Amino acid sequence: MLTVLFKASFIEGGLLHVVVRMSFACSFVKRLSSSFCYAVAMITSLKHTCAGMARPMELLAPAGGMEQLECAVHFGADAVYLAGKRFGMRRRASNFDDAGIASAVKFAHEHGVKVFVTANTLMKDGDVAALPDFFAMLQNAGVDAAIVSDMGALSICKRTAPKLELHLSTQASCMNAEAAKAYYDLGVSRVVVAREMSLSDIARMRESIPDDLEIEAFVHGAMCMAYSGRCLMSDYMVSPSRGANNGHCAQPCRWKYTVVEETRPGEPFSVIEEDGGSFIMSSTDMNMLSHVRELSEAGVDSIKIEGRAKGAYYVASAVNAYRHVLDGEPADAWQAELETTSHRPYSTGFYFGAPGQNQGVKEYARDYQMVARVVSCGKNVPSLAAGGQVDASSPATGEAAGNVSRPFPQAVVANQADAPGCYAAEIQSWPESGIAARRQAIASDPYAEKKGCVSLSFIDELAASPAQAYRAVVMCRNRFFEGETLEVLSPGRGVFTIQPTRLVWHAADDASPDDVERRREGVLAGADPRVAGGTLCAVNVANRTMETYSFDCGEQLRAGDILRVLRTDQCEGRTIE
Repeated sequence: MLTVLFKASFIEGGLLHVVVRMSFACSFVKRLSSSFCYAVAMITSLKHTCAGMARPMELLAPAGGMEQLECAVHFGADAVYLAGKRFGMRRRASNFDDAGIASAVKFAHEHGVKVFVTANTLMKDGDVAALPDFFAMLQNAGVDAAIVSDMGALSICKRTAPKLELHLSTQASCMNAEAAKAYYDLGVSRVVVAREMSLSDIARMRESIPDDLEIEAFVHGAMCMAYSGRCLMSDYMVSPSRGANNGHCAQPCRWKYTVVEETRPGEPFSVIEEDGGSFIMSSTDMNMLSHVRELSEAGVDSIKIEGRAKGAYYVASAVNAYRHVLDGEPADAWQAELETTSHRPYSTGFYFGAPGQNQGVKEYARDYQMVARVVSCGKNVPSLAAGGQVDASSPATGEAAGNVSRPFPQAVVANQADAPGCYAAEIQSWPESGIAARRQAIASDPYAEKKGCVSLSFIDELAASPAQAYRAVVMCRNRFFEGETLEVLSPGRGVFTIQPTRLVWHAADDASPDDVERRREGVLAGADPRVAGGTLCAVNVANRTMETYSFDCGEQLRAGDILRVLRTDQCEGRTIE
């Protein structure tokens, strides 16, 4: 028998948790269609956006690649938008081939998250010819909606992929109710309003359009200095192949310019305003975190984070902040989080008037660096810890006191290695016996120093590293050190810190682990029992990008959590002289 939990329905002013248990015979379960399984997943992860809002709002996140999609899902997005290898406005992003789109949809739907795919570039006849097969592929992959701006693309999608919902792209510059209703009559179910609309403009549109025509609005990220992104500067100043309206913008509006008088070549004059630098086309970034309630009251159905050309850390941080606020936490508590990612000075865009220009000294400044993503985490095995003991000072759940915990998607929980009350068999243990054996081998070798072996005192220092309650396996992205204070982003929790100890590099079979001793970074500790040809190396620094490390920590982590470090001396951003 299989028990399925249907959970959570929206009521104004609060979240009513309703649990209905339904049992099915195994023979019937085998006949469940994939569409029904998706429906179950969607019901299990209904929007959590009811806390004090006039209407529930979808949190829509960018996914420029699979890692960004995973972060969006992990940190609480209700839907993601992405692009294929053609017809997307962010060609610099990794994007998805046909098989990748199918995999992305499968992953997202398993976690109750919708997938929208863009086809919103300016279309030429050569592009249009490929659209029927493209839209048919999206429909077969189970994509929830196509985002279009071209009338021809809209017509083709409606004809060749009738199961796809049609969302009108912001590139169409829809700014009035009559236009929205005209698109609605053509089959559009959602309008992505132009960034140039004010909040009152959106409220007036909402009053005049059908109730089932949804409004989607950007709330965070970069803004274009051209109207709804319709810019030709890149075409003219670089080449037509770098056209902004085909996803190849070279961003010439962000270059630094001078003025040259035609009879005085070689004598450039700086363009300066109020001693703040050259910023005649320098836009600010949007940040509406403190105004999600007003967006709800204006009738917005989906709030959208810009950034398909940005990395996984940006997606994780932005989605995490907006998720917490949508779930009822004060915006003031999460504004600082949005300062940890690379950005221009923030404004509220055109929602409350003109956004102004970037008159700051720095662009895209940030002080934080993502150092790792968690692969798995489990309770430490006492018998393998030093002296058979672990630091049990951390709470069993690993939750920081006072944090609001959002229900985690059941499909994700089932894959966690940190299920309460059990030890995670796949978590790599501290190789204590291997370190001891290596110490003995070095101590008995009179030529150890000439061979580049580490000193015995160094090994003793590594061996003395304290055990903690949990052991995590991570994928390294940037350098971090044994004992360094790392901040953790984890869904449903406030930002908290850990200090990794008993750090181990899991060297693959094609790596050169001997280097760790020559560089005095660690000591060889034997073969990795779970990876053929792999080697375990106890180290004091994790500095190999996209390679696996494990360490002890005092808090329970989840697969997909982000680890970051504050380094003000390394990520200062570009300075305008």
